[in-house]
Amino acid sequence: MRRMISYAAAAMAAALAISCARQDLTVSVENDSDLDRVNETVELDFGSIIAGNPEITAENVVITDAAGVQVPSQVYTEDYGMVKLIFQATVDAHNTSVYTVKAGERASYDTLVFSRYVPERLDDYAYENNRIAGRVYGPALEFPRTLGPDIWTKSVETLVVDKRFALNDYHHDHGDGMDCYKVDATLGGGALAPLADGKIVLGDNYETYDRLCNGPIRTKIIFTYKPFDVNGHQVSLKREFTVDANTNFIKVSNWFNASADELPVVLGAVLHNVIAREDGDHYIAFTEKASDSADPDADGNISVGLVADPAVENIEADTVDGHAVLKYTVTPGKRADVWIGSGWSKGGIASPEAWAGMVKDFEYAQAHPLKVTVK
Repeated sequence: MRRMISYAAAAMAAALAISCARQDLTVSVENDSDLDRVNETVELDFGSIIAGNPEITAENVVITDAAGVQVPSQVYTEDYGMVKLIFQATVDAHNTSVYTVKAGERASYDTLVFSRYVPERLDDYAYENNRIAGRVYGPALEFPRTLGPDIWTKSVETLVVDKRFALNDYHHDHGDGMDCYKVDATLGGGALAPLADGKIVLGDNYETYDRLCNGPIRTKIIFTYKPFDVNGHQVSLKREFTVDANTNFIKVSNWFNASADELPVVLGAVLHNVIAREDGDHYIAFTEKASDSADPDADGNISVGLVADPAVENIEADTVDGHAVLKYTVTPGKRADVWIGSGWSKGGIASPEAWAGMVKDFEYAQAHPLKVTVK
């Protein structure tokens, strides 16, 4: 009898352990800011998730909101090995939204982000989400040679990059937007670049790339750069572009390598025919007429936003070499995050004032990140 009781107790303990292992996980996303947060990406450590529920895999992980409705999610591996689970949360100001993570049948999600290497166009690397698009220049392109990205305008939420390269006529609007932005030998639509003797060092085109993931809600690419001369010193660079769905902004993480304790830099974008500009503590927003266009009035206005890490100190807005810039210093070898944004008057940007408000709110959101708790 004692042995039967022992077996029964062991069976109950095993069943309890399985029951506990299979419990759904609760994710609380708290917004303690004054701004409603809509479709903002939340990152979770997927290793911790599967430790909490071993039945969850990348193929069956499901996230639902408080109403039980499944929201799009994505699992991918960072270059340093961590596996992340991401989704987009909506949280009212001074409120908390609760999501559930469990094993189940994943719904079919629309892919809202995309990027790819474009060998048919001199090593371009193009990227987009459902609001914006752009490209960075590769080793095969003789001119320009710059860290600066090109801005492609969009007036639709569908993906357009492949279509435009297939048409090979992206300087004309075929109903979804166009390339009417001029980069030349500048920082284009926004880049973090060294500053030497009061001059911007444009850097060079990327040497190699590595795409870490490609949708449905994030595409991430790492670009490496050959060393370039900065005031007699060789500086190399690694940049990580993170393009998420439902935003006009791209996160660019930068690692400069140089034989110095500090490196003066600017987060800058070139100025063309500017019609409005607003400088904030850690941001610049400006709107200008289409710059690579035979008819700027017909092709609409392009808006550009620059946002520096809110933790950066001793930062100053200025104009240098025809660029709107935020000037500060970074530490070589340490990650430096910036955000670059763009918008189009034919693609949802109602006015220069509306754009300045968007950039200001985005900078505020970076200074007040969402607080995520997994139970």
